[in-house]
Amino acid sequence: MKILRALIDIVKFPIREKIIASRNIVVKMTANTFYTQPYIPLAEFTLAIDALEAAVIAADDGSQTAKSIMHDKETALDNIIRVYAQYVNQVANGDETKLLSSGFNISRELPPVTKQILSVVDGVHPGEVKFITKAIYAAGVYIWQIGNGGIPTLETDWKTVEMTTSASYVMKGLDPGSIIAVRVAAVTPSGTTEFCVPVLKIVN
Repeated sequence: MKILRALIDIVKFPIREKIIASRNIVVKMTANTFYTQPYIPLAEFTLAIDALEAAVIAADDGSQTAKSIMHDKETALDNIIRVYAQYVNQVANGDETKLLSSGFNISRELPPVTKQILSVVDGVHPGEVKFITKAIYAAGVYIWQIGNGGIPTLETDWKTVEMTTSASYVMKGLDPGSIIAVRVAAVTPSGTTEFCVPVLKIVN
């Protein structure tokens, strides 16, 4: 029988999604009666998240030094995440209720995760586009990304525009006549799916 465990999949998340997921863990662990003596205080966990978030903002100016600092802060947060996952697994010892209460994704015996199938259609008003994907089993969050002017050739040119709990999203305020590329991935207990094959759409 497979023993359930907390996963450290969020260390592979894009930085902004990692910050959101880390804050969720802090919220779930705060005043959690299962986890009263973490190896690293929650206050230190929160400071590491805040430091990374500040470094991300500072790196927006394109400075190589700022980017290096950002990566250092990300590594520091990743190390804390790994320590917390180890602590959760030791305390929970495979107990699903305890694992779920921690905020970490957990390993499960699930059907294989495949790429999402995506449809992109006109919205009700000009400049609106609706993204629709097939709902995936046990998905907690859908990550929606766009590229402007066509399908980006670099991963860094993809922009996360929203994270939703539903399998659809309406994006507003786009320029009519512009071209966007859209893709989606889902965060599940067994990890994050690959992003789907991008779909191109001319905004009406």
